[in-house]
Amino acid sequence: MSTVSPSQRRLAQAFVDLAAGPVTEAGDPAGLLAALAAHGTELLGDCAAVVLYAPDDPVRAEVAGTGEELLRLARSAAGWGEGPGSEARRTGLPVPDTALDGDRARRDWPRYAPRARALGYGRAAALPLHAGHDTLGALVLLGPGSTPLHTEFLALGQSLTDAAGWTLERERRLRETQALADQLGQALTSRIVIEQAKGTLAARHSITVDEAFRVLRSHARSHRRRLTEVAREVVERKLDLPAD
Repeated sequence: MSTVSPSQRRLAQAFVDLAAGPVTEAGDPAGLLAALAAHGTELLGDCAAVVLYAPDDPVRAEVAGTGEELLRLARSAAGWGEGPGSEARRTGLPVPDTALDGDRARRDWPRYAPRARALGYGRAAALPLHAGHDTLGALVLLGPGSTPLHTEFLALGQSLTDAAGWTLERERRLRETQALADQLGQALTSRIVIEQAKGTLAARHSITVDEAFRVLRSHARSHRRRLTEVAREVVERKLDLPAD
């Protein structure tokens, strides 16, 4: 009988954690970002993993990972619009394994590359964090020395990032659905109150419900008030509108 290795168990747990969606509050994915960074660092060999999350304004990005110096660099890079994370977030495409002392890094990341090298890293790559059709950020992988990052690690890192993106998209769709349900509920409540007010005025003044609605609408417009508020006051007998 085959057994499950510790590395396989860690990998399975990583996907469970990301699918579980530690989104602490609506629109606050800090727990999910921390889980992605932690599992990336744990599973991807000697790589350090940092998550950049910037759904709206890249300059005001959230970062997650370990090591204050590395996080400080990630925040600075977001402000510069530089580095592999900012590039992957901007283009929506993976940034391949890149030597931080090479021509491409010196040309495209003139501030990021030397600071990353000063922290002991020689290679960098980034994997876009997608939620639906939007790119919200990236998982940045940094490797020590000059040894290229393993292709398998990059593929695994993208799988982890995609799992986090699915969770973000799920949460976003749930919020949108809840917001729509709330709007429909409010609209239904408003409609019921207006219908009640029409019936109240029609009975009180012996007019048709269409005439009662015109009375309600006229009063709301002339006093620059919401029709629902006027209707509620009529139903609660706080407002007595005369028939035209």
